[in-house]
Amino acid sequence: MTRALFFERKGFGVCKVQKIYVDAYCIVKNAHIKGRVGYGKSACGVLILDVYGNEYEFTKYLGEKTVPQAELEGLVFALDKACEVLNRKTPIEVWSDSDLVVKWMTKVNRIKKEHIKPIYDDANQKAQRFTSVEYFHHSRSTPEAQRADKLAHMEYEKHNK
Repeated sequence: MTRALFFERKGFGVCKVQKIYVDAYCIVKNAHIKGRVGYGKSACGVLILDVYGNEYEFTKYLGEKTVPQAELEGLVFALDKACEVLNRKTPIEVWSDSDLVVKWMTKVNRIKKEHIKPIYDDANQKAQRFTSVEYFHHSRSTPEAQRADKLAHMEYEKHNK
């Protein structure tokens, strides 16, 4: 008996969509100054939920990045990890607190910075491994967003004591 059939027979609903929650943590000095492009040390955290309710947590230290680079590289890492643990034939929802990254991935905004385009192309290429990927923006206050943020922050702290 397959695991999905077991869950259905026991009365547990099987979720039809797999979800990825991704967040980057990046500290850029004087980031509040308008128009300043700055680099800072960064890390990302990923929470993945499969159709059976299994949860997977991953982290990665990203090094010196701009905030948009860190958010987008976090997405690339999340999609890579999702390939390892999720069924590629089941729809995927990617949730991020970065409105900019969601707008890039849904083609609402176009990328203007040349240093971002290769990362964007990599994210699109990785997303094509799945039959369906949708991107959503969520607030930082959702429980899943807070977990992904905590994972990213813990990874950051490991490398920046």
